Amino acid sequence: MALKTETTEEFGTKIEQMTRHGFSLLSVSLAHQVGLFDVLASLKKPKTSHEIADAGDFKERYVREVLGALVMARIVELVPTSSGDTFYLPEHRREFLVQENQSHEAVLLAGLVPAFGGEPFRQVKECFKKAGPRGVPYDSYKGMGAIDKVTSKFLKIHFIPDVICSFPELKRKLDGGVSVLDVGCGFGTSTITLATAFPRSTFLGFDILEESIQAAEADAQGVTNVTFEVINANKLPSDWKSKFDVVIMHDSLHDQARPDLTLREIPKVMAEGAIFLMLEPRSLTRLQDNRDKLPGLEIMYTISTLHCMPVSLYFEDGLGLGACWGLERATEVLQKTGFEVISARSNGKGRGQHFYCIKKH
Repeated sequence: MALKTETTEEFGTKIEQMTRHGFSLLSVSLAHQVGLFDVLASLKKPKTSHEIADAGDFKERYVREVLGALVMARIVELVPTSSGDTFYLPEHRREFLVQENQSHEAVLLAGLVPAFGGEPFRQVKECFKKAGPRGVPYDSYKGMGAIDKVTSKFLKIHFIPDVICSFPELKRKLDGGVSVLDVGCGFGTSTITLATAFPRSTFLGFDILEESIQAAEADAQGVTNVTFEVINANKLPSDWKSKFDVVIMHDSLHDQARPDLTLREIPKVMAEGAIFLMLEPRSLTRLQDNRDKLPGLEIMYTISTLHCMPVSLYFEDGLGLGACWGLERATEVLQKTGFEVISARSNGKGRGQHFYCIKKH
């Protein structure tokens, strides 16, 4: 296919705009994380940087400087007065930026820019060299709550009504009371969300990282039908054979060192008639299809380059599947590892697609 004619000057302008937007995202993320947008939204009328700083218990000099960046990016409005500059966040922009309620996915994704920009970025740079390390250990991403915030928003708002409830048989099982396994549960948001919504069922979430399980156990205080364990998904306990009626895996298979081994283990722990529901980032297998049909997927490819793929490749036998392995390849792998794929489609909310499966007989 012939490329659309593009001049050097036009491409240079494109790079310049990307650079400007990239720096603006840092200011947006900073203002969001410290709560500056919430303060601006609460003030209703234009205020000086001193008034804004006092309202948020901030240092005025820092507030004034980041407001300059946000004004230049056309995020915050500047209202000059005879006594000095005042600043205002228009009402129609507030729901995208405030912490209260649920922030839109875009501003949560912006938080990944500074999160990945430090030590993980340096380590991934080294991985590019032929003589460099294979990948990056999970420990290098400790304390990166920005990743969890992105997935938590979907799980808390959309997971039950838009995914679980779209499968009547799955919802019937959960309502009636079954044993559920959450594979690679991370900080336990998916497990706790399900356990709260379906109190008759019992839930066990596990992850390879002890730090994640500790956080999950802390968040699950008061939820009596959920437990957590530190376990490697590539070798599940032998006493789990045919134990679980539902197995969930949310946004974690592509991070596994050996996703093929994980998928071969799961059918062993599924009871007769059990359901396996796997959610993965939305993508197609061919890069050309992603380019032509899924605009915006450069975000997921970048996240995969800086996190998903390196944590898998860190292990000696890691496959480095990557977050954008795609609908077609995922379906094929599931079928080869013991599953019958009943449904494979986009969930309609967020950036995910789900695979509703049963064991092959």
